[in-house]
Amino acid sequence: MNFVLRNFGFVKNNKLLGGLSLEQLKEFAASFKEVRFKKKEMAFSPGRYSREIFLVTEGRIKVFLTYPDGKEFILTLLEPGDIFSGHTRAFGQALEDSVMLLVPLHTFQKMLVKYPELTSGLVRVLGDALKHSLDVIERLVFMESRDRLAKLLYQWACTRGIPRDGGVLMNTGLTRDELASLIGATRQTLATLIKDFEGRQVIKVYGRSIFVPDLEALRRMIFEN
Repeated sequence: MNFVLRNFGFVKNNKLLGGLSLEQLKEFAASFKEVRFKKKEMAFSPGRYSREIFLVTEGRIKVFLTYPDGKEFILTLLEPGDIFSGHTRAFGQALEDSVMLLVPLHTFQKMLVKYPELTSGLVRVLGDALKHSLDVIERLVFMESRDRLAKLLYQWACTRGIPRDGGVLMNTGLTRDELASLIGATRQTLATLIKDFEGRQVIKVYGRSIFVPDLEALRRMIFEN
C-alpha cells in the first residue's frame, strides 16, 4: 500500500489511471505490486507478467524485439508515467535502476466497471499507442536513416530536452548500438550520420548525451530532402 501512496503523483499524472482520486485508488491498491530492477536487468519478456499492465514510476526501460540472429529492434523507451502491457511479444530491459507498478488485468477490469470514467483514459492510451506505431512504420518505410535520426532527435528534444546554453540537452542513456537500433540502422551508418550532423553544427554528442544548439535547424533537416 505504501508504495502506491508514494507513487501517487505518477499515477495521478498518468493518462490511464489519472482520473482516480487517492481514495478511489486505495480501493484497489492491495492488488498492485511494486517490482524493482537494476540497470541492465530484464524487466519483462514474452509470457512474464502476461496478465498485467505496467506503470513505470522510476528509471527508464527499453522495449525491444529480438531475432534469432541476435539482432534487436528497439520499439520505444518507457519513462516514469508510461504504461505498457505484458501480453505482447516484446522484451523490456532497464537502462538504469527502475521501478514498475504491476496492475493485474482483472483488477483493471473491476476498476473500469466501478469507475467508467477511466474509459476516456484508456482511449487516450490506445490512441497514443497507435500513433507511436504509425510513427515507427512511417520512419522505417518512408524515411531515410538520416531523416529518421533527425526526427527522433527532434522529438526527444521537444519532449525530454533540458534548456541549456541557448539550446537543448538530452541524456539518451543509450549506447551507439541501441541508438542505431532505434532508427533501424547499423552502427556504422549511425556513426556517419552523427559525423555529418556535427559537421553541420546541428548537434554535439557528449558520451550518451546530445546537445542541440539550434532546434529549428534540426527540424528543417527532417523535411530537407
